[in-house]
Amino acid sequence: MKKIISLLILWLSLGIQAQDKPVVSYWTAITQSLNVQDKQNWKFRVSAKIRKENDNNAKCAIWARIDKLDNSTGFFENQAYSDIKVTSEWNSYEIKGTVNPDGKTLNIGAFAEDNGDFYFDDFKLEVLNPKNAKWMNIPLKNAGFEEEIAFEKNWAEGIGRNKITHVKNFSITASDNKPFTGKKSLLIKARNIIGNMPHGKFAEVNGIKMYYETYGEGEPLLMLHGNGQSISAFMNQVDDFSKKYKVIIVDCRERGKSTYDKTKELTFDIQVEDLKQFLDQQNIKKVKILGWSDGGILAILMALQHPDLVDKIACSGANIFPEGVTDEEFKDSKETLARLIKENKNGKNDVYIDLYNLDLKYPNLKYEDLKAIQCPSLIMAGDKDVIKTEHTVKIAESIPKGQLAIIPNSTHSVVAEKPELFNSLVMDFFEGK
Repeated sequence: MKKIISLLILWLSLGIQAQDKPVVSYWTAITQSLNVQDKQNWKFRVSAKIRKENDNNAKCAIWARIDKLDNSTGFFENQAYSDIKVTSEWNSYEIKGTVNPDGKTLNIGAFAEDNGDFYFDDFKLEVLNPKNAKWMNIPLKNAGFEEEIAFEKNWAEGIGRNKITHVKNFSITASDNKPFTGKKSLLIKARNIIGNMPHGKFAEVNGIKMYYETYGEGEPLLMLHGNGQSISAFMNQVDDFSKKYKVIIVDCRERGKSTYDKTKELTFDIQVEDLKQFLDQQNIKKVKILGWSDGGILAILMALQHPDLVDKIACSGANIFPEGVTDEEFKDSKETLARLIKENKNGKNDVYIDLYNLDLKYPNLKYEDLKAIQCPSLIMAGDKDVIKTEHTVKIAESIPKGQLAIIPNSTHSVVAEKPELFNSLVMDFFEGK
């Protein structure tokens, strides 16, 4: 769905154009890409040894993706978002899949998210030859990282579709610290990524523990992430805005490090109550709110339900009823939800089911409801957003002090795609320029 901003969507948004300078992200990946046009419909399996150190609930995993002949995505799996556990001890992990009938390229690699030291060793790729039903080894370059990691020669930084010079806050090297075999293993090291910082705190509100981090001083500015996101969604915003404001970023319930009550349905109204109690607890009397996607919906609802608390709101990619997304997105979301329910063994998909249900059922506002919003409101979206452009326009038109910004050549992830432009628009709005 539009706001279940998965790793795949963010990867593809970064791949819209080549990156000529280091990018800011809470994750990185390395890749090898192999032509598999002669192995269409063949089964494959990729494995590696992984361990991690110095992490605080950070993620690391192997991943695999098939790019099809029309450059669309076929098979995709990233084990970072499964129920696997990585510890400080070496363990083996495996992904099994099938090359799509129109598959062109198999991309495999290592993935790391948030702060920590992530070690990988002994990558292996095999395919099942249907002619003799035997597994064949496919040689990988520098599979054990005994050689230096030479981007473009053996491994590439990125996801195979794009060229990323470097991701800030991450270093990628060959390490001699306790390799699984040989003398070296891959080390991906990350530091100073928001959403996983030592100064983070928890607030007990509305029956849950809400995780939050603060940056800078000045008037309070609350940043609210999208459906499948967490605090780290605003990595490109914190530095700029914390020079002027006291930036407060929270993990909404059932996301990031925040807990949730399984006996209560995940709705926008319950999240609004979470935020109201949080702001009261922080003794905040007036706040500006920047919301992305579901965070934008929460900003709108806060302005409606608690107008005394809200000074200004800036929303990107928000909708006020489920059909505000494109028809294709709505259809895809329903199909994905049905699949998640069908494949929900031992409750492993419970959180994702909740997140999809949230956006398929809520919110249920009408345009005329927005006339009650009295604070200045900047309503934004990309011109290629999964929110219908006419829906975004109508939201802005319906708010008495509404302003509209449709950002060209941008998607639902404009916050991450064009941070300099996005930050400038929002800052000027908050400053009354």
